[in-house]
Amino acid sequence: MDSSDSRDRLIPIVIGLVVLFAPVLILALTLEVLILTGDLVLGELTLLVLLELYLLDLVAFVVLAYVIYRLTLWLVEHRSLDSPDELLESGLTGSNDDTDDEEDDR
Repeated sequence: MDSSDSRDRLIPIVIGLVVLFAPVLILALTLEVLILTGDLVLGELTLLVLLELYLLDLVAFVVLAYVIYRLTLWLVEHRSLDSPDELLESGLTGSNDDTDDEEDDR
């Protein structure tokens, strides 16, 4: 088994776990803040309320992640250079021109 195959399998698993458990962490932080401020008493919570809060956090997290993904794609597609290779070449060309000028001055 190649190490790149295991990495390729691991990435979707990690993304899935983050999508599932990030709202749980957000929910836990929200509940903790509400408890500390006195706006919520643990005895008033039911399993249904926790499930509703989790689903709302999950939907909000997925929508936010999708918006960030689409924004990133739009920014990559509409930057001034057409490809990452051009960026690399322009960086290398610029650095080579500077070093050639310094060598000519010596």
